[in-house]
Amino acid sequence: MMISWIIIYIGILSLSLILSLILTPLSERMGMRLSLMDVPKPGKFHEKTRARSGGIAIFASFVLVLAIGLCLGFILYRQGGFLSADVARLVKNIPSVMPKLIGLLVGASFIFLVGLWDDKWNLNPWTKLLCQIVSAIPLLLAGIRIEMFLPAWMGCILTIFWIVLLTNSFNFLDNMDGLSSGIAAIVCLVLAFVTWHAQDLFVTAILVALAGSILGFWYFNFIKSRLFMGDGGSLFIGYMIASLTILATYYKKGIPTTLPVLTPFIILGVPLFDTVSVLYIRFRMGKSLMKGDTNHFSHRLVNIGMSPRQAVVFIYLVTICVALAAMPLAYLPLQPALIQAAQVALWFLLIFLIERAGKKKIEADKNGSK
Repeated sequence: MMISWIIIYIGILSLSLILSLILTPLSERMGMRLSLMDVPKPGKFHEKTRARSGGIAIFASFVLVLAIGLCLGFILYRQGGFLSADVARLVKNIPSVMPKLIGLLVGASFIFLVGLWDDKWNLNPWTKLLCQIVSAIPLLLAGIRIEMFLPAWMGCILTIFWIVLLTNSFNFLDNMDGLSSGIAAIVCLVLAFVTWHAQDLFVTAILVALAGSILGFWYFNFIKSRLFMGDGGSLFIGYMIASLTILATYYKKGIPTTLPVLTPFIILGVPLFDTVSVLYIRFRMGKSLMKGDTNHFSHRLVNIGMSPRQAVVFIYLVTICVALAAMPLAYLPLQPALIQAAQVALWFLLIFLIERAGKKKIEADKNGSK
Protein backbone atom coordinates (compact mmCIF):
# COMPACT_ATOMS: atom_id res chain seq x y z
CA MET A 1 0.00 0.00 0.00
CA MET A 2 1.42 3.40 -1.04
CA ILE A 3 1.54 6.12 1.58
CA SER A 4 -0.08 9.24 0.12
CA TRP A 5 -0.47 12.80 1.40
CA ILE A 6 -4.06 12.22 2.52
CA ILE A 7 -2.95 9.45 4.87
CA ILE A 8 -0.05 11.58 6.11
CA TYR A 9 -2.24 14.61 6.81
CA ILE A 10 -4.83 12.53 8.68
CA GLY A 11 -2.00 10.98 10.71
CA ILE A 12 -0.45 14.36 11.51
CA LEU A 13 -3.80 15.87 12.55
CA SER A 14 -4.67 12.85 14.71
CA LEU A 15 -1.26 12.66 16.39
CA SER A 16 -1.09 16.38 17.16
CA LEU A 17 -4.66 16.34 18.49
CA ILE A 18 -4.02 13.32 20.73
CA LEU A 19 -0.76 14.77 22.06
CA SER A 20 -2.45 18.10 22.79
CA LEU A 21 -5.33 16.37 24.60
CA ILE A 22 -2.79 14.55 26.76
CA LEU A 23 -0.49 17.50 27.38
CA THR A 24 -3.09 20.21 28.06
CA PRO A 25 -4.11 18.89 31.53
CA LEU A 26 -0.40 18.52 32.33
CA SER A 27 0.22 22.11 31.25
CA GLU A 28 -2.61 23.18 33.56
CA ARG A 29 -0.85 21.59 36.52
CA MET A 30 2.43 23.16 35.41
CA GLY A 31 0.74 26.56 35.28
CA MET A 32 -0.46 26.16 38.85
CA ARG A 33 3.02 25.19 40.05
CA LEU A 34 4.66 28.08 38.21
CA SER A 35 1.94 30.54 39.34
CA LEU A 36 0.89 31.24 35.74
CA MET A 37 -2.61 32.14 36.90
CA ASP A 38 -5.30 34.49 35.58
CA VAL A 39 -7.23 36.16 38.39
CA PRO A 40 -10.76 37.50 37.61
CA LYS A 41 -10.80 41.27 37.06
CA PRO A 42 -13.39 43.84 35.94
CA GLY A 43 -14.07 43.44 32.23
CA LYS A 44 -13.21 39.72 32.19
CA PHE A 45 -15.82 37.01 31.74
CA HIS A 46 -14.45 34.28 34.01
CA GLU A 47 -15.31 34.16 37.70
CA LYS A 48 -12.67 31.68 38.88
CA THR A 49 -8.89 31.87 38.90
CA ARG A 50 -7.53 29.66 36.13
CA ALA A 51 -4.13 28.64 34.83
CA ARG A 52 -3.01 30.47 31.69
CA SER A 53 -0.52 27.86 30.61
CA GLY A 54 -2.35 26.05 27.80
CA GLY A 55 0.11 27.53 25.32
CA ILE A 56 2.74 25.17 26.72
CA ALA A 57 0.69 22.19 25.50
CA ILE A 58 0.09 23.78 22.08
CA PHE A 59 3.79 24.52 21.60
CA ALA A 60 4.99 21.14 22.92
CA SER A 61 2.47 19.16 20.84
CA PHE A 62 3.41 21.01 17.68
CA VAL A 63 7.18 20.62 18.18
CA LEU A 64 6.85 16.93 19.07
CA VAL A 65 4.75 16.19 15.99
CA LEU A 66 7.17 18.09 13.78
CA ALA A 67 10.13 16.16 15.21
CA ILE A 68 8.33 12.82 14.87
CA GLY A 69 7.25 13.66 11.34
CA LEU A 70 10.76 14.56 10.21
CA CYS A 71 12.21 11.37 11.72
CA LEU A 72 9.51 9.19 10.14
CA GLY A 73 9.97 10.99 6.84
CA PHE A 74 13.63 10.00 6.68
CA ILE A 75 12.85 6.42 7.78
CA LEU A 76 10.06 5.96 5.25
CA TYR A 77 12.12 7.49 2.48
CA ARG A 78 14.83 4.88 3.06
CA GLN A 79 12.16 2.24 2.55
CA GLY A 80 11.28 3.87 -0.76
CA GLY A 81 8.51 1.61 -2.00
CA PHE A 82 6.06 2.63 0.71
CA LEU A 83 5.87 6.21 -0.53
CA SER A 84 3.93 7.64 -3.44
CA ALA A 85 6.05 9.55 -5.98
CA ASP A 86 5.11 13.06 -4.78
CA VAL A 87 5.70 12.17 -1.10
CA ALA A 88 9.08 10.59 -1.90
CA ARG A 89 10.11 13.65 -3.90
CA LEU A 90 9.27 16.04 -1.08
CA VAL A 91 10.91 13.91 1.63
CA LYS A 92 14.07 13.90 -0.48
CA ASN A 93 13.97 17.72 -0.47
CA ILE A 94 13.66 18.04 3.33
CA PRO A 95 17.37 18.98 3.76
CA SER A 96 16.88 21.90 1.38
CA VAL A 97 13.97 23.33 3.44
CA MET A 98 15.66 22.81 6.81
CA PRO A 99 17.19 26.33 6.95
CA LYS A 100 13.73 27.89 6.60
CA LEU A 101 12.25 25.42 9.07
CA ILE A 102 14.98 26.21 11.60
CA GLY A 103 14.43 29.95 11.16
CA LEU A 104 10.70 29.43 11.70
CA LEU A 105 11.23 27.35 14.85
CA VAL A 106 13.80 29.74 16.32
CA GLY A 107 11.48 32.73 15.88
CA ALA A 108 8.43 30.80 17.13
CA SER A 109 10.30 29.49 20.18
CA PHE A 110 11.52 32.97 21.03
CA ILE A 111 8.04 34.53 20.85
CA PHE A 112 6.61 31.61 22.86
CA LEU A 113 9.14 32.26 25.65
CA VAL A 114 8.35 35.98 25.50
CA GLY A 115 4.68 35.11 25.97
CA LEU A 116 5.45 32.87 28.96
CA TRP A 117 7.52 35.65 30.51
CA ASP A 118 4.60 38.04 29.98
CA ASP A 119 2.18 35.55 31.57
CA LYS A 120 4.41 35.38 34.64
CA TRP A 121 5.62 38.96 35.04
CA ASN A 122 3.49 41.18 32.74
CA LEU A 123 5.89 42.77 30.28
CA ASN A 124 5.71 46.44 29.36
CA PRO A 125 3.70 46.75 26.08
CA TRP A 126 6.61 48.48 24.31
CA THR A 127 9.03 45.75 25.40
CA LYS A 128 6.58 43.18 24.12
CA LEU A 129 6.35 45.00 20.77
CA LEU A 130 10.13 45.14 20.49
CA CYS A 131 10.34 41.39 21.12
CA GLN A 132 7.79 40.78 18.38
CA ILE A 133 9.92 42.78 15.95
CA VAL A 134 13.04 40.84 17.00
CA SER A 135 11.17 37.53 16.47
CA ALA A 136 10.92 38.29 12.75
CA ILE A 137 14.72 38.44 12.33
CA PRO A 138 15.25 34.63 12.19
CA LEU A 139 12.67 34.48 9.39
CA LEU A 140 14.48 37.15 7.38
CA LEU A 141 17.84 35.45 7.92
CA ALA A 142 16.32 32.18 6.67
CA GLY A 143 14.99 33.89 3.54
CA ILE A 144 11.34 33.93 4.63
CA ARG A 145 9.86 37.26 3.58
CA ILE A 146 7.00 38.77 1.63
CA GLU A 147 7.92 39.12 -2.02
CA MET A 148 4.90 40.02 -4.19
CA PHE A 149 7.15 41.55 -6.89
CA LEU A 150 8.66 43.99 -4.31
CA PRO A 151 12.26 45.08 -3.67
CA ALA A 152 13.97 42.99 -0.99
CA TRP A 153 14.18 45.84 1.56
CA MET A 154 10.47 46.59 1.22
CA GLY A 155 9.63 42.91 1.54
CA CYS A 156 11.60 42.77 4.80
CA ILE A 157 9.73 45.76 6.25
CA LEU A 158 6.35 44.29 5.23
CA THR A 159 7.33 40.93 6.71
CA ILE A 160 8.10 42.49 10.10
CA PHE A 161 4.84 44.48 9.97
CA TRP A 162 2.82 41.36 9.05
CA ILE A 163 4.41 39.28 11.83
CA VAL A 164 3.73 41.98 14.44
CA LEU A 165 0.18 42.56 13.17
CA LEU A 166 -0.88 38.89 13.20
CA THR A 167 0.92 38.10 16.44
CA ASN A 168 -1.01 40.89 18.14
CA SER A 169 -4.28 40.03 16.37
CA PHE A 170 -4.46 36.56 17.91
CA ASN A 171 -3.30 37.97 21.23
CA PHE A 172 -6.15 40.51 21.06
CA LEU A 173 -8.65 37.76 20.22
CA ASP A 174 -7.78 35.83 23.36
CA ASN A 175 -10.49 37.50 25.46
CA MET A 176 -13.18 34.79 25.69
CA ASP A 177 -13.14 31.02 26.09
CA GLY A 178 -12.40 29.32 22.77
CA LEU A 179 -12.29 32.50 20.69
CA SER A 180 -8.65 32.82 19.66
CA SER A 181 -8.01 29.07 19.54
CA GLY A 182 -11.20 28.30 17.60
CA ILE A 183 -10.56 30.99 15.00
CA ALA A 184 -6.92 29.90 14.71
CA ALA A 185 -7.96 26.28 14.09
CA ILE A 186 -10.45 27.34 11.39
CA VAL A 187 -7.84 29.57 9.72
CA CYS A 188 -5.21 26.79 9.79
CA LEU A 189 -7.53 24.22 8.22
CA VAL A 190 -8.73 26.58 5.47
CA LEU A 191 -5.16 27.66 4.74
CA ALA A 192 -4.15 23.99 4.66
CA PHE A 193 -6.77 23.33 1.98
CA VAL A 194 -5.51 26.30 -0.06
CA THR A 195 -1.83 25.32 0.24
CA TRP A 196 -2.61 21.68 -0.57
CA HIS A 197 -4.24 22.69 -3.84
CA ALA A 198 -1.29 24.99 -4.56
CA GLN A 199 1.04 21.98 -4.04
CA ASP A 200 2.72 23.59 -0.99
CA LEU A 201 2.63 20.17 0.60
CA PHE A 202 5.18 20.78 3.36
CA VAL A 203 3.47 24.02 4.45
CA THR A 204 0.18 22.09 4.48
CA ALA A 205 1.66 19.48 6.82
CA ILE A 206 2.85 22.19 9.25
CA LEU A 207 -0.57 23.88 9.18
CA VAL A 208 -2.33 20.57 9.90
CA ALA A 209 0.04 19.88 12.81
CA LEU A 210 -0.64 23.34 14.21
CA ALA A 211 -4.42 22.89 13.81
CA GLY A 212 -4.39 19.60 15.71
CA SER A 213 -2.28 21.06 18.52
CA ILE A 214 -4.69 23.99 18.85
CA LEU A 215 -7.83 21.81 18.76
CA GLY A 216 -6.64 19.67 21.68
CA PHE A 217 -6.31 22.79 23.81
CA TRP A 218 -9.59 24.21 22.41
CA TYR A 219 -11.47 21.23 23.91
CA PHE A 220 -10.31 22.08 27.42
CA ASN A 221 -10.70 25.83 26.90
CA PHE A 222 -14.07 26.07 25.16
CA ILE A 223 -15.88 22.83 26.02
CA LYS A 224 -14.49 22.31 29.53
CA SER A 225 -13.59 25.97 30.38
CA ARG A 226 -10.65 24.78 32.49
CA LEU A 227 -7.71 26.98 31.50
CA PHE A 228 -6.43 29.68 29.17
CA MET A 229 -3.66 29.54 26.59
CA GLY A 230 -2.02 32.72 27.91
CA ASP A 231 0.23 34.98 25.87
CA GLY A 232 2.61 32.07 25.41
CA GLY A 233 -0.06 30.38 23.33
CA SER A 234 -1.65 33.34 21.55
CA LEU A 235 1.66 34.94 20.51
CA PHE A 236 2.98 31.58 19.28
CA ILE A 237 -0.18 30.88 17.26
CA GLY A 238 -0.25 34.35 15.71
CA TYR A 239 3.44 34.15 14.84
CA MET A 240 3.11 30.71 13.25
CA ILE A 241 0.08 31.65 11.16
CA ALA A 242 1.74 34.88 10.01
CA SER A 243 4.92 33.01 9.04
CA LEU A 244 3.09 30.20 7.23
CA THR A 245 1.00 32.65 5.20
CA ILE A 246 4.29 34.15 4.00
CA LEU A 247 5.67 30.73 3.08
CA ALA A 248 2.53 29.75 1.14
CA THR A 249 2.12 30.27 -2.60
CA TYR A 250 -1.02 32.01 -3.86
CA TYR A 251 -0.20 33.00 -7.41
CA LYS A 252 1.37 30.92 -10.18
CA LYS A 253 1.60 31.25 -13.93
CA GLY A 254 -1.65 30.23 -15.57
CA ILE A 255 -3.92 31.56 -12.79
CA PRO A 256 -6.57 33.85 -14.37
CA THR A 257 -5.91 36.91 -12.13
CA THR A 258 -3.53 38.18 -9.46
CA LEU A 259 -6.38 38.42 -6.93
CA PRO A 260 -5.32 35.18 -5.15
CA VAL A 261 -2.65 37.30 -3.41
CA LEU A 262 -5.59 38.56 -1.31
CA THR A 263 -6.17 35.02 0.00
CA PRO A 264 -4.39 35.42 3.39
CA PHE A 265 -6.04 38.80 4.02
CA ILE A 266 -9.50 37.33 3.37
CA ILE A 267 -8.96 34.14 5.37
CA LEU A 268 -7.64 36.24 8.25
CA GLY A 269 -10.37 38.85 7.78
CA VAL A 270 -11.93 38.40 11.22
CA PRO A 271 -8.71 38.74 13.27
CA LEU A 272 -7.71 41.74 11.16
CA PHE A 273 -11.19 43.28 11.50
CA ASP A 274 -11.04 42.92 15.28
CA THR A 275 -7.57 44.46 15.47
CA VAL A 276 -8.26 47.40 13.17
CA SER A 277 -11.66 48.17 14.71
CA VAL A 278 -10.47 48.06 18.32
CA LEU A 279 -7.44 50.23 17.54
CA TYR A 280 -9.71 52.74 15.78
CA ILE A 281 -12.08 52.83 18.78
CA ARG A 282 -9.17 53.40 21.17
CA PHE A 283 -7.79 56.18 18.95
CA ARG A 284 -11.21 57.84 18.64
CA MET A 285 -11.71 57.72 22.41
CA GLY A 286 -8.23 59.10 23.07
CA LYS A 287 -7.07 55.94 24.83
CA SER A 288 -3.68 54.26 24.60
CA LEU A 289 -3.45 51.90 21.61
CA MET A 290 -1.33 49.53 23.70
CA LYS A 291 -3.66 49.17 26.69
CA GLY A 292 -6.24 46.38 26.73
CA ASP A 293 -9.95 47.15 27.01
CA THR A 294 -13.41 45.68 26.34
CA ASN A 295 -14.01 47.18 22.90
CA HIS A 296 -13.16 44.06 20.90
CA PHE A 297 -15.51 42.49 18.35
CA SER A 298 -16.59 39.82 20.86
CA HIS A 299 -17.22 42.38 23.60
CA ARG A 300 -19.31 44.51 21.26
CA LEU A 301 -21.49 41.51 20.41
CA VAL A 302 -22.03 40.83 24.12
CA ASN A 303 -22.92 44.48 24.63
CA ILE A 304 -25.77 44.21 22.11
CA GLY A 305 -27.31 41.20 23.82
CA MET A 306 -25.38 38.02 23.00
CA SER A 307 -23.98 35.76 25.70
CA PRO A 308 -20.20 35.24 25.58
CA ARG A 309 -20.70 31.73 24.17
CA GLN A 310 -23.13 32.97 21.51
CA ALA A 311 -20.67 35.70 20.55
CA VAL A 312 -17.86 33.17 20.13
CA VAL A 313 -19.98 30.83 17.97
CA PHE A 314 -21.18 33.80 15.90
CA ILE A 315 -17.56 34.83 15.24
CA TYR A 316 -16.70 31.23 14.32
CA LEU A 317 -19.44 31.28 11.67
CA VAL A 318 -18.32 34.64 10.32
CA THR A 319 -14.73 33.36 10.14
CA ILE A 320 -15.84 30.28 8.19
CA CYS A 321 -18.01 32.28 5.77
CA VAL A 322 -15.29 34.84 5.10
CA ALA A 323 -12.49 32.26 4.83
CA LEU A 324 -14.44 30.05 2.41
CA ALA A 325 -14.82 33.03 0.08
CA ALA A 326 -11.04 33.00 -0.48
CA MET A 327 -10.80 29.36 -1.55
CA PRO A 328 -11.96 29.65 -5.20
CA LEU A 329 -10.03 32.86 -6.02
CA ALA A 330 -7.25 30.96 -7.81
CA TYR A 331 -9.73 29.45 -10.28
CA LEU A 332 -11.98 32.41 -11.07
CA PRO A 333 -11.65 34.93 -13.92
CA LEU A 334 -11.51 38.62 -13.05
CA GLN A 335 -15.20 39.57 -12.72
CA PRO A 336 -16.31 36.58 -10.57
CA ALA A 337 -13.16 37.00 -8.44
CA LEU A 338 -13.98 40.67 -7.84
CA ILE A 339 -17.54 39.71 -6.88
CA GLN A 340 -16.13 37.13 -4.45
CA ALA A 341 -13.87 39.74 -2.85
CA ALA A 342 -16.74 42.26 -2.69
CA GLN A 343 -18.85 39.68 -0.87
CA VAL A 344 -16.28 39.62 1.94
CA ALA A 345 -16.47 43.42 2.30
CA LEU A 346 -20.26 43.13 2.48
CA TRP A 347 -19.99 40.63 5.35
CA PHE A 348 -18.14 43.19 7.45
CA LEU A 349 -20.51 45.98 6.40
CA LEU A 350 -23.38 43.77 7.58
CA ILE A 351 -21.63 43.21 10.92
CA PHE A 352 -21.09 46.95 11.28
CA LEU A 353 -24.80 47.62 10.67
CA ILE A 354 -25.82 44.94 13.19
CA GLU A 355 -23.50 46.43 15.83
CA ARG A 356 -24.73 49.95 15.11
CA ALA A 357 -28.41 48.98 15.30
CA GLY A 358 -27.83 47.07 18.54
CA LYS A 359 -25.95 49.97 20.08
CA LYS A 360 -28.72 52.44 19.15
CA LYS A 361 -31.37 50.17 20.66
CA ILE A 362 -29.44 49.90 23.92
CA GLU A 363 -29.04 53.67 24.08
CA ALA A 364 -32.75 54.18 23.34
CA ASP A 365 -33.69 51.69 26.07
CA LYS A 366 -31.45 53.50 28.56
CA ASN A 367 -32.93 56.87 27.67
CA GLY A 368 -36.47 55.47 27.90
CA SER A 369 -35.85 54.06 31.38
CA LYS A 370 -34.74 57.43 32.77
